[in-house]
Amino acid sequence: MLNEDIILKNFDDFKKRLELYTGVEETRCLFEILGGEEKIMNAPFANTSNTGLAYDGSLIESLLNITTFAVKINQLLPKEKQADLNSIVKVGLLHHLGKVEMYEPNHNSWEINNRGIIYTYNDLLEGALRTGERSLWHACSAGIKFNALEFEAMRIMDKNNDDDYSKYYSSSLSTVIKQANELLTLISKTK
Repeated sequence: MLNEDIILKNFDDFKKRLELYTGVEETRCLFEILGGEEKIMNAPFANTSNTGLAYDGSLIESLLNITTFAVKINQLLPKEKQADLNSIVKVGLLHHLGKVEMYEPNHNSWEINNRGIIYTYNDLLEGALRTGERSLWHACSAGIKFNALEFEAMRIMDKNNDDDYSKYYSSSLSTVIKQANELLTLISKTK
């Protein structure tokens, strides 16, 4: 869905922002852990066509959009409830990066054509880490530091609404990131 020029432009924008908010060396290390720039640049955000986000380059495009949405949502809050802008950008850019290794192209044409499963889950991944937890693990492994609220937002971003503790007691940062994700999902399904 994205041409190569847009994928490259999105990636360059993403990389510059990530270097600014996490550090140049940390970004380089994270990219190495995730399999290199090309793999990150072309990674999908979702695995099925019904999401509107299962195409090469959709992960970085989505992270940039989520970050923009989160900044705008945060501006709607009273000043005393607003999350730190640096934390929003940092978490917005990082919280789904674990998907780089989670999805791989589906080679089953029947599943692609009849079920819309464009990408499959990587069977070689071990453990039960969710996307936010996996992203947090990789970021920490690359030397990226998080304050308590950033850690919380990364860890609980994909918790269901049945988790009352995170539903009622999470920080503004966690809420803003979660709402930005939900907006992306809503907008993408209408494409």
